[in-house]
Amino acid sequence: MKRMVLAALAFLSLACLAASAQDLANIVGTVTDPSGAVVAGAKVTVDNAERGFTRVVQSNSDGEYSVARVPIGNFTISAEAAGFEKLLRTGITLDAGQTLRVTLPLKVGSATQEMIVTTDPVRVETETGAVSHVVNSTQVGELNLESRNFATLATLIPGAAPAATGFDPSSTGVLANATIAFNGVPGNFNNWEIDGTNNVDQGSGSNSLMLYPSIDSISEFRISTSNYSAEYGKSGGANIEVVTKSGTNQFHGDAFEFLRNDVFDANDWFLNQAGQPRQPLKRNNFGFTIGGPVFIPNHYNTNRTKTFFFLSEEWRTYRQGTVVNQVVPSLKERQGDFCGDLSGLSRPASPHEVSQVCAPLPDIATATALAVTVSASGMVHVKTVPLLTVEEADQALSKSFAEVPTPASTVRRPWAA
Repeated sequence: MKRMVLAALAFLSLACLAASAQDLANIVGTVTDPSGAVVAGAKVTVDNAERGFTRVVQSNSDGEYSVARVPIGNFTISAEAAGFEKLLRTGITLDAGQTLRVTLPLKVGSATQEMIVTTDPVRVETETGAVSHVVNSTQVGELNLESRNFATLATLIPGAAPAATGFDPSSTGVLANATIAFNGVPGNFNNWEIDGTNNVDQGSGSNSLMLYPSIDSISEFRISTSNYSAEYGKSGGANIEVVTKSGTNQFHGDAFEFLRNDVFDANDWFLNQAGQPRQPLKRNNFGFTIGGPVFIPNHYNTNRTKTFFFLSEEWRTYRQGTVVNQVVPSLKERQGDFCGDLSGLSRPASPHEVSQVCAPLPDIATATALAVTVSASGMVHVKTVPLLTVEEADQALSKSFAEVPTPASTVRRPWAA
């Protein structure tokens, strides 16, 4: 039993290490004194209490420091050096793929004194030339999305143009499509990733995604449209990095249901016109999320700073009727009368115009057909006449070359019995 517990803990540790290598950020900056001169050898500590992350580095001879491959989230940064007060900067938020510059200005004083700065540094990308945009957790959680499709959030950034027939915001799963062009680059050139893992169905031409994560499981995502680093290879379009939530040192979670139902909707205009009831619509999207620390009291991770978990599960049910708006035959047309009214013409109708409006079908069972008469006013009159025999049809055809019917004449369509 003890071996099984140790093996499970080892597996969880490896999983956490693997996850920490995906969709990270970087912090760089300079440590200076009150005159603006650089401070070498300063101790810089980057800390995230929620996830138990701490990294300690020293500034170099140029006063520069760099903390690479930091998980996203909220951080505090402290700087200490002999002859200076300890500086503590709070409220620093890192986004996926970001390289944030944080300058640390120290003040002369004793090491026992501490200066706390709570202002957030200017969130402008100055370290790379990448053109990118971040959809933060507030936008992810609060914006109203049709069918709660996370790909719809990618249309918030400038330059995004969903394909007219290649982007379906109302669907998720294997039948959905997420073709969005960024800055004119075709949508099948984009690269979608979830926690650093490819999420594109390559066999479909890069238009379909393999996984649509629950909105409640997404922390944020970054969309880089141009000039991004060579590490984002493979595709020439935009690079979309989705970062899922992580467990922290406190348990947290939620349960939810989102629904659409026809009882809340107005009737379709065409159904109202036809005196029909509302079409059925039942959409239910429900699930839960839970995350927190993994620990064994008095044995492992008792301070809850090492191992975490996060679980998200979601279900969808969908039923919707379809309104079919098509032209159907009228009662006369179902009885074989395919003639219309040409009375709107300012002149008598010609036999050719009558033939365009009238397309009578023979009734083989009764050996009859329709005879069309056009009055001087242009009104079309139809009557039933017997079908012609083959000999009568030949005689009628030969006469048609000698006699040109007038608009007031009776036009007969010969049919072979």
